[in-house]
Parts: sequence; structure tokens; C-alpha cells
Amino acid sequence: MKRQIAAALAATVLFAGAASAEDYPTRAVTILVPFAPGGIVDIAARVVGERLQQKWGQPVVIENRAGASGMIAAQAAAKAKPDGYTLLGAEAGVSIINELIFKTANYSMEKDFTPILTITDTPIVLVANANAGIGSMKEFLAKAKTTELDYASPATGTLNHLTGEWIAIESGAKIRHIGYKGGAPAATAVAGGEVPLAVLAYSSAKPFVDSGRVKMLAVTDGKRVAVAPDLPTLQESGVPNVSTTQWAGLFAPAGTPQPIIDKIQKDIVEVLALPEVKERLGAVGAAPQPSTSAEFAARLKKEREQFKKIVSEAKVGVN
Repeated sequence: MKRQIAAALAATVLFAGAASAEDYPTRAVTILVPFAPGGIVDIAARVVGERLQQKWGQPVVIENRAGASGMIAAQAAAKAKPDGYTLLGAEAGVSIINELIFKTANYSMEKDFTPILTITDTPIVLVANANAGIGSMKEFLAKAKTTELDYASPATGTLNHLTGEWIAIESGAKIRHIGYKGGAPAATAVAGGEVPLAVLAYSSAKPFVDSGRVKMLAVTDGKRVAVAPDLPTLQESGVPNVSTTQWAGLFAPAGTPQPIIDKIQKDIVEVLALPEVKERLGAVGAAPQPSTSAEFAARLKKEREQFKKIVSEAKVGVN
């Protein structure tokens, strides 16, 4: 009898979840973005959010909560009601690296969130201020062997930050990290000469490259990229092993009904297939990279192990 009651209760829960997914959403959906406007997570969320709004007939609000290396937004999302109406847009820094280097990261991506899907992949580039006297990777490596150079990233604990540390490990370059509050502020800093170097998503660097204020030195992907086919890879430039790309993904608070997770994932995959969406993302160097929830979870696990090693070797840690 107890088993029959338990089975009936389970069936009721499943039915309720499916029914709620059919109607979802019935009001505004908020996507928390952990950085200032202009970075790749922000751009991906806005481009996709606009089309979801049309598809759902409900507002999709992009709320930027920059600060504390993305932990402010992540903590807020972790505490949100798990009903699909508050989501988190994030990248590797917020979803993997923060927990490895910050003792104050009082959230767990594995326990507090369910990965929905990856949205985009964007090349990461090492760039220099146009007046820094660094016009190539050869010049960068020569200068950084004898002189400590500052490099900007969107924030401490981001993938960009760890990519810079990885470059230093593999090349012996003397570089010091300076974290900002998003990709756009970091790009503005290197363009304005506050720092000579930056590790940025291609989308953040491109406007300043086009204006002539910033020079791209190399792409951190393991292969050359279509948006900048003449740009050498780090491996081609004498920095072995380093290979990173900037993905943007979407998460829901743990406990969000699976049918709602599945609906969000399915609808975003459909949005990413639209020519207009591909064109808008492509304009900033981002490629649609939809995944299943399970594929996303597997990627997170693999990258978590990879960055554990880098954090340990680079001795990156913040109290």
C-alpha cells in the first residue's frame, strides 16, 4: 500500500511539472548576468532573450548584477525560487573558477544549480594597447621575459584571468592580473592605456581593434578562427598547450522542474537556429553552440578538473 501511495505521489509531481511547463512562462522571466553590459554573456542573453520574448509572449528581463567576480549574481540566483522565472547567465569563471579560488564563494554550482545549455562559444584573444610597443606575440614574449606587464580581464576568477595565468605558466612571461567589472570595462582599460595588455572575448575586443586603439596578438583557441583567420594561435606563437574559448551558458536554480528545464532548452535551441540570431551573434564573433543539459554538465566537469590544475600551479587564491 505504501508503495502505491508513493508511486501515486510521484506521478502527481511529474504531472504537475509537465502541466506547469505547458503553460510556462505566464509572467516575466529574469536572466541575471554577473557582469556589466557589453560582455559576451550579456550579449548572448540579450540576443536570445529578445527572441524568447517574442516566442513566449512574456517579458524576458536581462538584469546586470556586476561585482565580486560574478558572485553577487550567482548567489542571488542560487537563492531564487526554483520555478524557472529566475535564471543565471554565466561563463566558466562564475560556474567553475570562483569556487576554486575564493573562500567567500558561498554557492555551489553542482549543488545549487541545474545546467540548462551552452548558448555560444566565442574566441578569446590576447590584445595589447596600440601604443604599448607590443605589436606581435614575439614582441610580447621578449618584453614580458624581463619586464612585468599588467593585463586586464573581466574580473578575478574569470576564464580570461585563468587563461592569462596559463599563458604565464607555459611561456615564462612576467604578467600581473588586474580584474575589472566585465569585458567592456576591461577592454576600455586596455584601449585607454590603463594597462598594456588584456585577455578578452573577441566580442569585447573587436570595437577597439576596429578603431585602431587595440592590437590583437593571438587567439587562445587551439586552432585559428573564422572571424580572424590571419590571427595566429598561441601554440603557433611559442606558447604550447593553452587552449580556451569563452562559452556563455544558462543555469536554473536546483529543484527547477525538469519539464521547465527541457522547455527552456528546446526553445533556445530553436532561437539559435534562426538566421537573424546567427548573424547578430556572428557580428561579435560568437557562434551558436547549443547543447543538451547533460552535455553541458559533462563539459563543466571536464573543465573543472582542468582549471583545478592551473589554479594549483599558478597558486591563484583569494581569501
